[in-house]
Amino acid sequence: MKKFVSLLLSAVIIASMIPFAVTAANAAETTATAVSDEPVLVPDPTEPDTTVPETTAPETTQPVTTVPYVVTPNAPENFKVKETAADYIIIRWDKVKDATSYVISRADEKSNGKMGGYSVIKTIDNMDITAYKNTANITAGKVYKYKIVAKRTEGNITKTSASKTVSTMTKPTNVSKVKVSKRTTNSITIKWSKKADATNYVIQRSDEGSDGKFSAYKTIKTAKKTTTAIENTGLKSGYIYKYKVKVKRTSNSVSNQSTGKTVTAVVSPAAPKKLINKKATTTKIKIAWSKVAKANKYEVYRKEAKTKYTKLTTTKSRAFVDSKVTTGKTYKYKVRGIRTVKGKDYKGAFKALKTTTAVNGVNGVTVKTYLKRGLFSWKPTSGASGYEIAVKKSNGKWLVKANTSYTNYLTGKLKTNKTYTFRLRSYKTAGGQKVYGSAKTFNVTASNTAYGKSVSGTWVEVCIETQQMFMYVNNKLYCKTPVITGYAYNSRRTTPGYHCVLSKKSPATLSGSYGGSSWNVTVSYWLGFTGDGQGIHDASWQPNFGGELYKNSSRGSHGCVNTPTSAVAKIYSKAYVGMPVIIY
Repeated sequence: MKKFVSLLLSAVIIASMIPFAVTAANAAETTATAVSDEPVLVPDPTEPDTTVPETTAPETTQPVTTVPYVVTPNAPENFKVKETAADYIIIRWDKVKDATSYVISRADEKSNGKMGGYSVIKTIDNMDITAYKNTANITAGKVYKYKIVAKRTEGNITKTSASKTVSTMTKPTNVSKVKVSKRTTNSITIKWSKKADATNYVIQRSDEGSDGKFSAYKTIKTAKKTTTAIENTGLKSGYIYKYKVKVKRTSNSVSNQSTGKTVTAVVSPAAPKKLINKKATTTKIKIAWSKVAKANKYEVYRKEAKTKYTKLTTTKSRAFVDSKVTTGKTYKYKVRGIRTVKGKDYKGAFKALKTTTAVNGVNGVTVKTYLKRGLFSWKPTSGASGYEIAVKKSNGKWLVKANTSYTNYLTGKLKTNKTYTFRLRSYKTAGGQKVYGSAKTFNVTASNTAYGKSVSGTWVEVCIETQQMFMYVNNKLYCKTPVITGYAYNSRRTTPGYHCVLSKKSPATLSGSYGGSSWNVTVSYWLGFTGDGQGIHDASWQPNFGGELYKNSSRGSHGCVNTPTSAVAKIYSKAYVGMPVIIY
């Protein structure tokens, strides 16, 4: 019985030790405790004891083998790429507690674009190191996958964490060349060499500010791999822009860009907004122009008729005096701005001007007055395009009354006995600008007389020099019309003087002869004012009236005042025999 109890106790002790040994075995990769599979018999206490007593032997305890417990480290967190270049990659991770080493493996992209298998490239035993710069066997623009595990080793037992992976690509190499292929006053076209491994090209730009400083590069376009040039529009004239072309490659769901190839471009300066003939004499022309943004000097060119432009000067000024000119001659000038950057000139667009020297002033001015009007005449000025007549206002400023190509001018009605100051000057027009000769000024005091006689009520007055006729009714202007008087250069001239209506008839037949020719015509209205047959009448054979047609022998009359039918009808309706007709 004692032997049975002893065996039972031994069995209990051994059974209580088995779970620990098994647990230790499960925690080790290379060591395990062997456990007997033999069944343990436990006797039934209800059966009679038939055990033969034996001699009691001393009790003994069997030794138990134990295995140390090794913790499995966590996988490294925040495993990522810190930096890439064309020839290296830096990866980093967080420090792992309980780890004794890190093992890094790498898989490389093959030439066909597929990924190869992982191979160990580095084992790190210093747990203070949490980054690795991989430089061995690195190719630009290629995909690499990295895998990292943390390990803990105690004795001959090693525990390995789960792995972390990251994919990246080295920077591709740059295009070999970037250049400016075209520039305008608001655009730059850049061109670059093709890169075989490019998926795209990323174009960035840095802009010059008004203070001369440059902004950070910003992406302005991502171009297809087949594109090797872009035109960048909407730029500021004369400003500097820096361009950077980056090669972008995408493969196996990752991409990277090259560092970029740069080129500096200067937009052509704009043309001056304004170019004028500031001052001209008969021997000099002074031109001036507006400032061009960013230009630090200007080129001036000149062209004469049937010649090419020749350069006159390069100047930092915004004005130029040309003293090698001829009186009354027309010239064409053009000016452009230039910006110099690092010793190179970038030339802008031209602004052109057609202008002339001043013509000589007017000469031979005569002044006459008739019935409160001033009649001015002068000699023609060689090369003049026209003449300006102005009157001086009470505030001292000049009021332009007329511009004419003729050499005479008839004023409106002036106030009786008031003195007016007039200015007369010749000008020449070129390129839409008038260049004036020296001015003549003179005073005019008008009275209500003509040929020593005053007039009032209803009358007609005809100005031969200006080919105008006026009718006044009750001292108010009733009708004004252009006319054609007698031919100016022989006895066919209309006779100046104070006349009166001698005959009035509608219709009337006019007949006569002169110089071997004769006529017999019927007119609708006739107002005769001289005894030798001069009068006012309609002339349906005249296609137009006024100007200097009376100086043409085929258009000037034989002394009568040819008048448009509509106008002479009005005059005829108010005229009466004895009405004054003043011809001057």
